[in-house]
Amino acid sequence: MLIDPAAFLTYNGYARKFAGRGESALGSERTERYDIVVCGGGLAGFCAAVAAARQGASVCIVQERPVFGGNSSSEIRVTPHGAAQFHAYARETGIISELIVEERAANHEKVRENGWTNSVWDMTMYDMAVSTPNLTFRLNTTVTDVVMNGPREIRAVKARIAGAETELTIEGKVFIDSTGDGVVADRAGCEWRWGTESRDEFGEPHAPLQASGATMGSSIHFRAKNMGRPVPFRAPEWAVKHEDPAYFYKQGRHFYDLESGYWWIEIGVPWNTIYDNEDIRHELTRHTLGIWDWIKNRDPELKEKAAPYALDWIGQVPGKRESRRIIGRYFMTEHDPANRTVFPDEIAYGGWFIDLHTAGGLLAPTAEPSSAEGYSETSEYAVKSYCGPYGIPLRIMLPKDVDNLMTAGRNVSVSHAALGTVRVMATTALMGQAAGTAAAIALRDGIAVADVPDARIKDVQQQLLRDGCFLPNVRNEDPADLARSARAEAGSAELVYGAGPDSRDRTGGFRPIAALEEVPEPLTERRGQWIAVGADEIRAISVCLSNGTGSDQTVEAVLQPVDHIWDYRAEAHPPLATATLIVPPGRKRWVEWPVGLKAGDGLVPGRYVRLDLKANPHVEW
Repeated sequence: MLIDPAAFLTYNGYARKFAGRGESALGSERTERYDIVVCGGGLAGFCAAVAAARQGASVCIVQERPVFGGNSSSEIRVTPHGAAQFHAYARETGIISELIVEERAANHEKVRENGWTNSVWDMTMYDMAVSTPNLTFRLNTTVTDVVMNGPREIRAVKARIAGAETELTIEGKVFIDSTGDGVVADRAGCEWRWGTESRDEFGEPHAPLQASGATMGSSIHFRAKNMGRPVPFRAPEWAVKHEDPAYFYKQGRHFYDLESGYWWIEIGVPWNTIYDNEDIRHELTRHTLGIWDWIKNRDPELKEKAAPYALDWIGQVPGKRESRRIIGRYFMTEHDPANRTVFPDEIAYGGWFIDLHTAGGLLAPTAEPSSAEGYSETSEYAVKSYCGPYGIPLRIMLPKDVDNLMTAGRNVSVSHAALGTVRVMATTALMGQAAGTAAAIALRDGIAVADVPDARIKDVQQQLLRDGCFLPNVRNEDPADLARSARAEAGSAELVYGAGPDSRDRTGGFRPIAALEEVPEPLTERRGQWIAVGADEIRAISVCLSNGTGSDQTVEAVLQPVDHIWDYRAEAHPPLATATLIVPPGRKRWVEWPVGLKAGDGLVPGRYVRLDLKANPHVEW
């Protein structure tokens, strides 16, 4: 039976989606044309492609791996992190939130730090890609070159489909480089940076005294399975051999979970994270097997616990943290996230700490500094590394040398120190959604993407808000949004249950009450509670405290003015009021503080104050 190849191009909508648009010929060489071409299918590139397609642009996303997700995929298995890990009320929203909600609804796998991700996450992204109108994707396809229209405009990218003997020329009006390594920008002649800046260049506290070519390293993860019986393990001869417990226990390499891998299985220097990627992969494999051998056969604390565990999977695609950073129309340094710079072209936000891994990783004397310190929250390093939530400007995603190119992901225009916070995947996903939205709006209005910060930034910001994103310093101004003119009224009132001292369920009903235990919370350190100020007076505040001793205890209380709900500074301002609370012996005693504050005392309706109770380990709050 003879089959007409052209029939497959029109068989149904899905065949057309995979076939692409504007084919000039069938066979080993093909040309396709789109409005927007996204290169790279990690979370940044994926969110960029989906966002642009939802705005009506024809989009092609080119991904060199067989699955979407980049470092978060089942090939690498890094858990997406972002501002939410450090800031309440700062969970990333938009497309990344849609994906996480869908995956959690469908996936049986427990979320762990790293190494747990299975292909349900891949399929969640794949389903969204297939189901998004205007979006075509090319998996297993590597961008090999760039075709220019003059020095400042890209006409097309060249790509090769692995295993298909097919060469593609993919033409577009706007290109988004989310390759991580900045492959498209590099081929287009854009300026980029590599390694660390010196402290003298920008005065960054995290910058070393001397500039260097050192980058953060790459990691692979593993997965282990409890077999319910002792399982032996014998490492191959070429695996790294470990004999000294201090290498782990005194150098910040913690075994926090036997079932999944560790971020600190990391190597970069002396290898180049781009050109020596295969050498890095092999070295990481040697180290991973050696580390598992230590856990199973040598570690005095873990080998008995690890006896029933067997290796189930070892990653063979290194997850990169750093390579090229493409110079844009703004260069972000660590001063911007640390000081929460407010940008007029804010299009995303971050809030991960300035997390700079030690160059060399496993070959260095210690792991990442905060880990080596035991994750102290009050050390000098931790205090200077904390930041956010902070806004991210569109201009760091607009390369200064090419007018129809954008970047999204870890290759944006930032210093090495600033990369420590913007590189994490939940943050790059937000940048990706912003890039796709900005590109589609620029095409809709017939302007260059390079002109969006000056000509259309408000349109981009308001569209992101409509699409469920959050911007710390931008308010919803949509005149069609009825919520802005709505007024809330209540016909009756009822006490709130589930949020008081007698509630054992802090999960909002996600766990059965019977499965929950009441956990004592002694005041071993200063603790705080934000209080919304809805009026110009606070007459009294009552706190429920327990005193397990046989005599009265005292607790120092402070009512502190704060700038916002993420203002964690203990002594930022003179306090509004202070008091010494007397706590009699007994469980759950309500202790009232007659504060008696009014507007003239510094209260600002619509803002917050924070109630701090200082340490007394004999008292529970």
